[in-house]
Amino acid sequence: MDIRSRSSHQRKERDRTNAVLHALLQLGPGPHKSRDISARTTMGGEEVRRRLHQLCDAKVCYRPRFGYWELRPTAAAPTGAPGLVHPSTTPLLDAALLVKGLHNRTEQAVLLHTHSPVTGERLCIAAAGTHDGRLRRELALAPGAVHRLRQAPLDFDAPGLVMLANLVGHDAPLREDLQQIRVAQVALTESPLPGWILVSVPVRRLPGAPAMPGAEPRVVAAVSILAPDHAQGHPLVAYGRLMRNAVQAAIESSVVIAHPRFAAAQAA
Repeated sequence: MDIRSRSSHQRKERDRTNAVLHALLQLGPGPHKSRDISARTTMGGEEVRRRLHQLCDAKVCYRPRFGYWELRPTAAAPTGAPGLVHPSTTPLLDAALLVKGLHNRTEQAVLLHTHSPVTGERLCIAAAGTHDGRLRRELALAPGAVHRLRQAPLDFDAPGLVMLANLVGHDAPLREDLQQIRVAQVALTESPLPGWILVSVPVRRLPGAPAMPGAEPRVVAAVSILAPDHAQGHPLVAYGRLMRNAVQAAIESSVVIAHPRFAAAQAA
């Protein structure tokens, strides 16, 4: 399934789950029977129950007794950090400072992925800005997207593609899309979360990680901005330039340099 058709499917899934949530909101406080919730949607009872279980897993509603469902008081703003960071991660202080610094400058969620040579997957090892209310709400309604942002094949979306484009030797033939990414040193795709995009740049050495003196640093990670897909045009170009400069500064100094000269306006 290509990215466009996958995104269309994800949007439909999200809309159906939101329709069930909307039915609960219409019914108001207190427990409600499954059949009463189903009556306010165009879906069958079995599908409605499946989506109620998804909302329950996301801590948006709960089942006070069999056959009844009730919204939690905090349903409008689910709490708790989404589990985007892979549990096997070994934290690197400077890498955490890098993503936090980029979040402060862009006001968008920032993710840092590395890759596993064993599984051929990209793994999220750091994140900043993921406590935004809208993002938390949409992640809570799309648990599959949380898993895919945390762990996915290298050719799945922008973070993996930007690593893949730079992992292949310069003499090896590349697909046209990977060749374009290698030249631009930035990748942009739709994200696993419907309605959001990923803008990614490669990282040749993880900030804070040891490196052999004089060794040619290979691409080991990708830093990405997760932004709503209405952020088109110049902001995305500026994000790519900003990230490239910030990554370079972090690697050269092994700390995040947060001076104004690294602002997006001067990143060009």
